[in-house]
Amino acid sequence: MTDMQIIRIDDAKAIVRVGVPEPERAAPQEVRVSVALALGAPPDFPENDRIGATVDYDRILHFIRDDLGAPAHLIETLADRVAGHCLSLSQRARWVEVTVKKPSVLSGDGLVAVTIRREAR
Repeated sequence: MTDMQIIRIDDAKAIVRVGVPEPERAAPQEVRVSVALALGAPPDFPENDRIGATVDYDRILHFIRDDLGAPAHLIETLADRVAGHCLSLSQRARWVEVTVKKPSVLSGDGLVAVTIRREAR
């Protein structure tokens, strides 16, 4: 088995316009985004204790909070945008798994979520 480093971000908040019906997309709403980004061949961190040895998670958080792009019909679209961004951050990226949760869609308890996994090419 190859050594792997996994960077995780759980439930980062984003305010976006998303939804199938136009009235739902008309007002911004909160979604929560979680990421697991797998990086192959991690360096010896005691010898390489600097941000350049890994992926700066602030670049992922900034994208989630500020750069998710145009309104979308589907939370799957948002997940795919985050996945593409994460895979572009490092040649060491092997795969990414992104979950987008949309709490506002159900009345009462529960929430809707989608998880996608993308492999590096």
